[in-house]
Amino acid sequence: MNFQKFFDLAKAKGLSESQIQISKSNNLSIGLFHKEIDSYKVSSSQSVIACGIYNGKFGSCRSEKIGSDTFEYLIEGIISSASINEKSEKAELFAGSEKYHKKNVYSVALANTPVEKKIALLHEIEDGIAAEPGINEVEGVHYSDSESVSEFHNSRGVNLKQKGNYFVVYASVMAEKGGEKKTGFDIASGDDISKLDVKAFVKRAATRATSKFGGVQCTSGSYPTVISNDVFSDLIEYYVSAASAEDVQKKSSFLGGKLHQKIASSKVSIAEKPLTKNIFFSYFDDEGVAAQNKDILKRGVLETYLYNREAAKKDGVESTGNGQWEGDKIGIGYSNIFVKKGKQSFDEMISPIKEGVYITEIAGLGTGMNANSGNFSCQAEGFMIRDGKIAEPLSLITLSGSLLKMMKDVKALDSNELTTVSSITCPDVYIKAMSIGGK
Repeated sequence: MNFQKFFDLAKAKGLSESQIQISKSNNLSIGLFHKEIDSYKVSSSQSVIACGIYNGKFGSCRSEKIGSDTFEYLIEGIISSASINEKSEKAELFAGSEKYHKKNVYSVALANTPVEKKIALLHEIEDGIAAEPGINEVEGVHYSDSESVSEFHNSRGVNLKQKGNYFVVYASVMAEKGGEKKTGFDIASGDDISKLDVKAFVKRAATRATSKFGGVQCTSGSYPTVISNDVFSDLIEYYVSAASAEDVQKKSSFLGGKLHQKIASSKVSIAEKPLTKNIFFSYFDDEGVAAQNKDILKRGVLETYLYNREAAKKDGVESTGNGQWEGDKIGIGYSNIFVKKGKQSFDEMISPIKEGVYITEIAGLGTGMNANSGNFSCQAEGFMIRDGKIAEPLSLITLSGSLLKMMKDVKALDSNELTTVSSITCPDVYIKAMSIGGK
């Protein structure tokens, strides 16, 4: 694509600066149901986001189509957007970072994997789960992969490009025992299907269903609580999101006014590492700012907020490279979050607990979480912990608490690390006490 043509046309239309970002992806999705392929879809998508400065105001426009009239359409959209922009401060595009940390994260192994091998993987997973004791039905096994290219160019001389690919595998199962039915699932992602531990994947999906039989309610109360790594990652999403400088400036974050203060247990350290070489790697943000690894929480102390250029300017600091498009404006996002793991195994971590609760699933967090305060209450499932061992399963319980208090009450984290599809890597965590609703 002739980007100079876009810049020239933008200048001729009265834009002092202009920028264009292009994303293209090729996608494959395969579904298996009862040994038969019930869905198979190959698709591609593309999007163009353009922005610029018109009469000192920032404007933007996007399109899903790329054709002979696309540049004209985008520029007219930028002018229209800038004309209704009521912000008083003068806008400018980014002139580029001093250094970018580029890496090749494109997986040739995944790109060269034939479709037949991907289908064979689904059959292997389905057959493996069906052979597990207690499994009544494999409700579905799904595979998807995506290969994407993103480019960033602006009239100030910034030219960036990155390419990557990844796969996701998901399986849903049902187990039955004495007329009682329970469901379970597992999900995994990566950039090379030959590295997927199929036996472990199968066992997790099956166990998540079969281990629920005979679930009871515990007595309501405050219990030492262990939260599984996948559930903990859901809570960490909200915790890290609260570090958005934009939300802090709007006074809508529970982390407001807490910079450089100790807000969590000394055992807790959280870092954003977008430069880690994995499927979530990115070396620049949506404003062209170089991505950087950074400590968000270090031994319980809040080290930084997350900034885009606008929020950084308000606080008189540099952007942390967290600019991210949110509709027609640049917001603040993150990727590749790592919660520092501990050295103990799971069994070692729970061994001191005389009576406690192990939470393995939550539901309704989207409606049960107050993102402004960090207070939450949601349905949960799990197990009792008795004398340092996993005991009877629990169902129809609720988990309630405050993210701030929960993180202050962290007693230990184990070495059982999990990376979720939401780009969060974390271990299981032991909380001093949390409120459990039951009978």
